[in-house]
Amino acid sequence: MSFIHQLLLSNRTTTTREVYYVFVTHFRNQRECDDVILDVAKILGVTRRSLGLSASPKGWFCGCVEITRKGALPSGKDVSGSIDGTALPSIQGLPITREWTERDEFGCTEDGVEIKVSSKNAKVILVIEKEGVYNRLSEERIFDRIPCILVTGKGFPDLATRALVNALHRELELPVIGLCDCNPYGVSVLAVYHCAGDRMGIDGRMRYSVPIQWLGLRPSEVARLKDDMPDTVFQKLTDLDNKRITSLLDPENAFLTEEDEDEVREMEEAGYKVELEALYWLGPDYMGNWVVEMLKDAHERTFVE
Repeated sequence: MSFIHQLLLSNRTTTTREVYYVFVTHFRNQRECDDVILDVAKILGVTRRSLGLSASPKGWFCGCVEITRKGALPSGKDVSGSIDGTALPSIQGLPITREWTERDEFGCTEDGVEIKVSSKNAKVILVIEKEGVYNRLSEERIFDRIPCILVTGKGFPDLATRALVNALHRELELPVIGLCDCNPYGVSVLAVYHCAGDRMGIDGRMRYSVPIQWLGLRPSEVARLKDDMPDTVFQKLTDLDNKRITSLLDPENAFLTEEDEDEVREMEEAGYKVELEALYWLGPDYMGNWVVEMLKDAHERTFVE
């Protein structure tokens, strides 16, 4: 608390990673430090950003989106310019930074830089649980086959990733589709984009919420492909997995549709889970082709509705 107080008095900010290293003898790991920071924010009833703290960039995004910045930083550096999400030097794309949590209703950050998002043809936002799968789809440039925006939070999303997805959804009026492992953990990751829970205080619950749809990998799809994949890709559900399933099926959990709940129950009855990478057993091009077809179907259903 005293560290945060001094930080605010000096009108400075820092990352949660730096806080951990400053108090490295107090915490066993970064997660324990992050939990304490969340507790402090929740007790005070403020956002983490209000404490002068932010997480180091975690997520990535790319695809059919253009980011335009206009203005200068307090240092005087002009950051005006545009970035095309389809013309990037690496498969990772653009890092998702804290600026997405700082934008006001007019798209301006606390530093006075205006950030606008636009897209000429994007049809959908694809949120991908795993960085490896994101990299594969980015490398294959599936956004050239179906105009879309790819986003990954590399597991459970941080605040900035949730804020970005929310901004893209609201400002571009695009549906949000989720791609995760066929296991309770993966479905729980997607659920955070819909509702982050009470643990994060003001930064949790419905803040930055989006109506994300679970595209796959779904148990019904796994059942259809079961005979084409080796037994080694099927892992037995653990006690923790079963606890997550119970949480997902809780009536107070509004993320899953009735159809989704049936899928989760099918997973529970089958007693196994399968990771997305299992699809590579079906051929090097299967993953990309499958995702493109699923996105096309999802877009058509959304358009019809």
